[in-house]
Parts: sequence; C-alpha cells; structure tokens
Amino acid sequence: MRILPKSAFGRIAVLVGCLLLINQWVSYLSISWYVAQPSMKQLVQLLSADVKTSLELQALEFEGKIDGSVRQQIMDNQRIQFISTRMGEPKQLREARPYSVLTEQLAESLGVSESQTEMRVEESDNIYYWIKSPQHTNVWLRIAMDPFEGFYIHPPVVYISVILLLSLLGGWIFTKQISRPLRRLEFAAREIGRGDNPGQLKEEGLEEMVTVTRAFNQMARNVQQLEQDRNLLLAGVSHDLRTPLTRIRLATEFMGEADDELREGIVRDTEDMDQIIDQFISFVRDGRDEREQLGDLNALVEECIKSVRLQTQDISFELGKLPKLYFKPLAMKRLITNLIMNGLKYAGPPLKVITKLDNNTIQLSVMDEGPGIKDADMEHLFQPFSRGDSARSGGGSGLGLAIVRRIAEMHGGTVTLHNRAEKGLEARLQIPVH
Repeated sequence: MRILPKSAFGRIAVLVGCLLLINQWVSYLSISWYVAQPSMKQLVQLLSADVKTSLELQALEFEGKIDGSVRQQIMDNQRIQFISTRMGEPKQLREARPYSVLTEQLAESLGVSESQTEMRVEESDNIYYWIKSPQHTNVWLRIAMDPFEGFYIHPPVVYISVILLLSLLGGWIFTKQISRPLRRLEFAAREIGRGDNPGQLKEEGLEEMVTVTRAFNQMARNVQQLEQDRNLLLAGVSHDLRTPLTRIRLATEFMGEADDELREGIVRDTEDMDQIIDQFISFVRDGRDEREQLGDLNALVEECIKSVRLQTQDISFELGKLPKLYFKPLAMKRLITNLIMNGLKYAGPPLKVITKLDNNTIQLSVMDEGPGIKDADMEHLFQPFSRGDSARSGGGSGLGLAIVRRIAEMHGGTVTLHNRAEKGLEARLQIPVH
C-alpha cells in the first residue's frame, strides 16, 4: 500500500505538515519542561503550604493555643474553607475536574500516599482548588485563587487542525507555482503526440521550470519543423511522380494490338502506383485542419459500406445504437474506408462491420475470415511503410493502417488488431464519448 501521495502538492503538504507537527511537538515539550512543570511545582508547593497551615491552625485551636476567631480570620485572608462532606458532596465539588498529576505531586509534597488525598479544580467565578484533607476522611479544603485574565488552554484538536490547515495552505501556494507549468507541459506534450502544434508556452515561474519550458519550446519547434519538412517531401515526391505516370499511361494507349498483354500489365502497374501516391497524399493531408461536426457515426459507416459494395456484395453489418459524436467527417470516412478496404485486400470477403456502445466508449469492429497475423506483428503494422507477412501481404505502400491510427488519435481514440478465436482478424476502433 502506497503511503506517500503521488502528486507534488500532496508530498509537499505532507512534508510541511510533518515539519510543523515536529515543531509544535518540540515547542510543547520545551514549554512543558521549562514553563509548565516549574509553574505546576510552584502551585503545588503553594497549595501544600496552605493545607499544612490550615491543618496546624486547626490543631492549635483544638489544643486551645489559639483563639478560633484568629484562626478564622487567617483562613478568610488566605481564602481557605473547610467543607464537610458527611451529608454528601456539594454541587461545586461534584462538578470540579480531578487531576491525577496534581494529586500525585501534592501527595508527595504533603508526605502522604495518593489514597489519602485528592485534588480537583473548579472553574466558576474564580479558580477553586479542592483538596481532600489527609487527616479527615470527610473534610475538603476549598482554596480560592484569581484566574489568569484572557488565558485559555485550547484542546490539542484545535492545534492539530490549525497545523493541518497551515500545511495545506503552504503546500498549495508552493506547488501552485510548479503544477501550472507542469500541466501546461503535459497538455502540450499530448498535443505534439497527436501531431498538433501547441504553440509557445510561457516561460514563467521558478527558475527550473523556466529552463524546462524553454527546452520544451525548442523541442516543439524542432518537431514541428521536421513534420513540415516530411510532409513537404512526401507531397513533392507524390506530385512529381504523377507526371511520368501520366505519360506512361498515355504511351500505352498507342501500343498495338500485339502488345495487349504488355499494355494491360503496364496499366495495372500504373494504377497501383497511382493508388500508392494517393496514400502518400492522404498520409500528408490527414484532415487535421478539418472542422469537427456533430454527427451520426452509424450513418457514416453505412455510407462507406454502400460505396464499397459496388465492388463486392459480401459485406454484412450490425449497427448498434450510438450517441451523437463530434468527428471530422472526411477524415473519419477515410478511416472507416481504409479499415474495410484493408480487410478486403488482405483477407477477402466475407466481411462484417459491427458498431456498439461499450462502457461509454463507441466501438467499431471490422472482422474478416482470413488467416490472421502474428501477435508480434500487430503493433508493427501501424508503422508507416510496414506490411504484414506473406499470408496477408500484397501491394500498397503500407500507409493504410498508419493513416487510420493518426485519424483515430486525432479524435482521441485508439485502433487495435485482434486475432479472432473462430478465424480471421478484427480491426477495432474505440472512441470515448465526451
């Protein structure tokens, strides 16, 4: 079980809280040793002296060595009362709070056992100390003292609550300067991972965070420049290849009837190369600049299936009930068409397309009945210019699934491949419903 929190705020708050608790504990021990205990000993000694004086005056009066009025005057001046409990304890004594520590020290100062005396404290108009007479079982001494003005001992819960509040406040203020740049970096990193340009982040905050943000901005500029150079290269190459292909196609039209077989082979090759060029262009123009629209994904799937059915009728589909979803229509249509055409190209008909809503996630599955692929090759097929093994290999540039993944990630979704238990391969698109 993890004890320390994972976030910087949680860890700093725990650290500050521990430091404050240690500081308060040390302060408490220091005050207890150097202030509270000496004061308590002085109080006990003073009360012990009053008890001894009262008992000695009572003994002198009993022996006739002092007049009763003199003893009473002394007792009144010291604000000491003798109260008998033969008829029961008075209300003030019952409500007084007993203190075992004071009782123990008082018994030690009087030279008696703890069972012979007891101390209680009454807080009313004044502070009254009730002390059980060690010489009389049913007699208590009530000694009055003036309270400390404005003095109030808060319970430990208040101290702990204040310390916790200060810890959280201090941790929040400190980590706020760290968490904001980190969250911006996290968001910008995800944008770069999707191929978007997050722009320049503000270089502010702590010195370390400014340095990290500056390095991240430089990295983002480099990545953006590399992406632009790659797209420009692919677009340039694709465009330049179209011209000689057109000339080759035109030249084949002038070939004689004796070269029909050769002409058909050249035409097929030029058509394949034209399709490869189209994939290059699709890979470069992945629809990132297209605006998202709220639409029905089932309707788009049905439209894609109808267009593909012009080539083969052996495609079935089951469209479950789906909520409206924001997506880029042209890019999503390219994704669905690529999945269907990929299944037809490498596995052939029959093909089945299923949509459903599973745990607040829209799922689209394209299932074929081909030989499947090795589990180790599944992730590799999503890399640009990658093709599968001989069982499912064929022509093409190997950009189909790479385009599919880019479009899926652009919509916050994922695309995975799964070998079916019965037979064939399933290409599964999953998009969370926001």
